[in-house]
Amino acid sequence: MMQPGLIENLLELDRIAKTDGNKFPRKRYVYPHLEYLLTKTRQITGIVGLRGTGKTILLRQLRVALPNSFYVSADTLPAGNDLFELATFLVEMYQIKYLFIDEIHALAGWERQLKKIYDFSDMQIIFTSSSALEITASKYDLSRRLTLQYLPLFSFREYLAFTNKGEFSPITLDDLLEKSGELYRSIYPFEADFKDFSFLRALPACLASPLSSVVSAIVEKVIQRDMLTAGKLSFEDLLQVRSVLLFLARSGIDGCSYSSISRNTGITKYKAQQYVALMQSASLVSIILPYGANVMPEPKILLVPTLRANLAQGVDENRLIGATREEFFIHHVTGASMTVNYLKSLRGEKLPDYLLFRDNRKLVFEIGGAGKGASQFKGTSVKEKFILSQPGSTQGIPLILFGFLW
Repeated sequence: MMQPGLIENLLELDRIAKTDGNKFPRKRYVYPHLEYLLTKTRQITGIVGLRGTGKTILLRQLRVALPNSFYVSADTLPAGNDLFELATFLVEMYQIKYLFIDEIHALAGWERQLKKIYDFSDMQIIFTSSSALEITASKYDLSRRLTLQYLPLFSFREYLAFTNKGEFSPITLDDLLEKSGELYRSIYPFEADFKDFSFLRALPACLASPLSSVVSAIVEKVIQRDMLTAGKLSFEDLLQVRSVLLFLARSGIDGCSYSSISRNTGITKYKAQQYVALMQSASLVSIILPYGANVMPEPKILLVPTLRANLAQGVDENRLIGATREEFFIHHVTGASMTVNYLKSLRGEKLPDYLLFRDNRKLVFEIGGAGKGASQFKGTSVKEKFILSQPGSTQGIPLILFGFLW
């Protein structure tokens, strides 16, 4: 039985959400796909990703676009409220077809309740959660009924659109490799935006408030809320997680491994692996494995864009730029669903940075400043080798072109 006054309160909050959705006419590039999942498939859709990427706004925009829809934030529902009962009431009394649930992790037993709605009604459901860890850990409970849609930070192309600097079509990898000079002529004025994007505004929450404190607050919420609960960490663990993040932010990428984390933060290698895996599930880091069967399995550990510059705490920007370039590259190639590894020799000699697989091709990339040259490719027999430079130069392919892959 519905609690007295509950539906009136929810109707008012739904009205406010719809009004708010009208304030944001520009939509993330993933929006059409979400609309397709809602209207053309029979799936529960969950939107996951780092806090501050715009999940709530997406739900409210969908609420505006789709008739017979209803928005509810799970953290406004009284404890013990039955979501299936609410869904049934909305169908019977208001003919609601689409139910948008924000912050679903605030609802105890949400997996069981969504399964019941799916099995016993025709209602379509899409939900979000700021706790990417909890949703990722629970996705198997819904089996074939659930599709998870990852919401990444902006691509460089999307950032330019949201800052009203230009609308650009995506660039294919083949065109990028074969026509880089021609393509770069049209986008080189935006080379100056590389730092603004990489240091702050790749994170949608920093679009209107480009402040380091916004990034720090998001990271702290991930640690204190998501890792503490879904990650089942103790308060002592949380202190160690902060130490690991600080070490990652202040160190060069080549110097970061489970072993170096263990040595420099005073934790075991097992703990280092545990913390980094949780950070990956929480969308704070990317883990890139080495290529080859006969190499040590220590990964490269990269932060997602914006985190390094805001967590490094006083490190000179010039010391961060090399890692920032690599994180830009990884963010965009993995966002384009490409398989990438890093190269590591048996004896630990320095090799070019990354190996990308494209159909039956192997492509090797070395990333750096405008002074990078062909001497960087010693030690690899892969035929297709490319230098990526930032800022762009005649020595190779401008790195920012990869920001237009998606």
